[in-house]
Amino acid sequence: MMKRRVITGMMLGAIITNGATLRVNPEPVREMDRFRLLGSNVGVFYKPREVFDADVQFYLRDLNPTYLRIPGGSWSDRYVWNGNGVYDGNKIDMSKRVKGLWQVDYSDYQPGFCLEDSQGNPYHWHGDLDVAALHDFVKDKGAEEIVTVNVGTGTPEMAAEWVRWANVKMGFGVKYWEIGNELEGFWEVGHIQADGTQMTGELYAQKFVEFAKAMKAVDPTLKIGGPVTANLRAEFLEATLRDAGDWLDFISIHTYPVEGHLEKPEEIIRQAFVLEKPIQRYRSLIERYQSARSDEIEIAITEWNSKVQEDRTTGDLLSGLWNAAFIGEMFRHQVDFATHWDLLTETEEGGHGLFQFVGRCMPKAQYWGLYLWSKHMGNQLLETELLGAENVYAFATRDAERFYVMLINVNRDERVEVDLELPQLKLSDVGRRVTLSHREYFWDPYTHQPKWSRKPSEQDFAMGGRLEVPPYSARVFELPLEGARFRSELTEGFGDEPFEIMLPEQASVDAPIEGWVLLRDDPQDPRGVLQGDGAELLVSGPAHIDVQNVSLKEAAGRFFLTPTGAGTVTVEARAGNRVVKQAVEIEKFQERTEMVWQFEDRISDWGVRSDYTVTAEDTVKPNQRVAAVEIDGFKKEMAVFTIPEGVQKKRIAGVVVELGRSADFQCQDQEVAVRVVLQSLSNHWIDLGSVIIDEEVDGWKHVEFALPDATFRQVMSGAYAVYFELYSTGGKSAPVTGKIYLDNLGFILK
Repeated sequence: MMKRRVITGMMLGAIITNGATLRVNPEPVREMDRFRLLGSNVGVFYKPREVFDADVQFYLRDLNPTYLRIPGGSWSDRYVWNGNGVYDGNKIDMSKRVKGLWQVDYSDYQPGFCLEDSQGNPYHWHGDLDVAALHDFVKDKGAEEIVTVNVGTGTPEMAAEWVRWANVKMGFGVKYWEIGNELEGFWEVGHIQADGTQMTGELYAQKFVEFAKAMKAVDPTLKIGGPVTANLRAEFLEATLRDAGDWLDFISIHTYPVEGHLEKPEEIIRQAFVLEKPIQRYRSLIERYQSARSDEIEIAITEWNSKVQEDRTTGDLLSGLWNAAFIGEMFRHQVDFATHWDLLTETEEGGHGLFQFVGRCMPKAQYWGLYLWSKHMGNQLLETELLGAENVYAFATRDAERFYVMLINVNRDERVEVDLELPQLKLSDVGRRVTLSHREYFWDPYTHQPKWSRKPSEQDFAMGGRLEVPPYSARVFELPLEGARFRSELTEGFGDEPFEIMLPEQASVDAPIEGWVLLRDDPQDPRGVLQGDGAELLVSGPAHIDVQNVSLKEAAGRFFLTPTGAGTVTVEARAGNRVVKQAVEIEKFQERTEMVWQFEDRISDWGVRSDYTVTAEDTVKPNQRVAAVEIDGFKKEMAVFTIPEGVQKKRIAGVVVELGRSADFQCQDQEVAVRVVLQSLSNHWIDLGSVIIDEEVDGWKHVEFALPDATFRQVMSGAYAVYFELYSTGGKSAPVTGKIYLDNLGFILK
């Protein structure tokens, strides 16, 4: 039975969960070079000063990944790798485009260029790097390239010439090549072909064979992979194995499994454990279509991260815990190699990258999650069984001299004590524990950058059979066998440092306010500044606080304020004889509406795209023009409006619009509705609500949709579109025709 005990007193300690047991079978169940799982992605669109920054070079070499994938995700299907004879670095010779294809002179090399669409039109920017620089970058790190060739706007000849240049002329010796990138996705250039046809699994398999034949004619030793799909459903995989399996050397999949609406750490971390059924399916398909080569065809995950949305989840400590768990999951389910997405991308809210520049390069928690596997785990995976602990996950590996146990605890306030059962082995009396927690890394939720980022701390500990894991952390226990060489790299202590309270300068009265008490400067100092385990909290002003004490044993204690009105709220933290204060100004924001689209200007200025025909109508309202969407069946995008520059995005709290319909609008035997969605870089689908079109029969309806939760305000700085979707409430696909009108589209601002 799991037991809980609480440390009481003036300072609040963490709840301790004991009675948990970890059973480890010392016989390996899988052996592999774990560095094959620690790769990343590098793009031609990076800033050179960041890519070649000395700290980036150091941290990446220290990680020691086997593979780095180029030239950069979706750019792969838009990028012409060689610009010789077409692009001189300043301008493109448009005469070299013949029937949508670019006539490159492959007798020499010049930096390549980027295309806008499947028609081959040039993009306005071509990146600050080129593929030669990326190849050199990878080799300089002692890694191997994985190259994704351009299927979206490219040809088999273009891909074969890249092989010839890279492997025959330059001697890079690139082994792994992918055919295209996520071509089942509507977002990918090449999903809709130049002739208007849509990419299917069968068409992709046909192209795969054409590309593979051309490339292996140049270098028969290549390993060629596909279908490079966007998620674990792997939509084109069966067709590729069935129709092109003889040419396939590895299956390439991408995954970002955490759904955007999940917020609780325990919900998010569970999505790291999703590979069992998909991997079983992939192996079953390999056995069905390529049984003679089932032991040869590898499985790779060449893009992965916790989620598509680049927000706080991809920046804070949880991302490091998630990454550590997912690498263990890939090891456990026999993924052969993997490359994390990615090295350096960042957004205002967070970003997928391993690094972020805050004046200087700082590794994010994502990096430290990989680092734990690089420096503190082994290549032989062991079977584990963890009993009696909630929201705690375990992995174990070994080498010839020691065992490594990784425990990941996503409980924010509970330390976990685990009894280790490792039968038939004699261990040394002293081990080492390596910890990634808030002491080592803290993400500032208001500046959206690391406040501190340090290498996981290392400490010797006496081996007593019980392993203790701090709240919200990943800890590796290195357990030497009796008589084995012992390594000790203690983290040095530092002198006393003050602590601080973190709050925003201003906040809205209608949402909870997150605050932190932090140990300052060097939170790894285990002695700290406290005469106890934490700090007592007092609040004055129009707000309630959710706790009276916070634990600072892990250098960071969180609290929430609930505003009760406008005014100044002051939080005071007391620890021993030290007192710090911090104020936040609670504002009752005035709400107003701002009309952004009134449709009186040219259609080209509306910033709209649609799967239907969109026109301007001047006969629906007296002396006014409105937008008219000509409906002919159910299609994905009714109308999508790009939010223009000048809108105060951070203040968006909802959408306003007027909707109407034409007199001849009809839909057979079903009810039709329009769904209104806000799209943000950090959450691409914020469903605001729907309007039944039947209600508009007598005229226009003015509707207002507020954000479903005040927490969505946090991602509005990255808002980029208002999305309208037509759908049947009954789920049928009966014919629907007529026009839907839109007017006075804008935002609720606070």
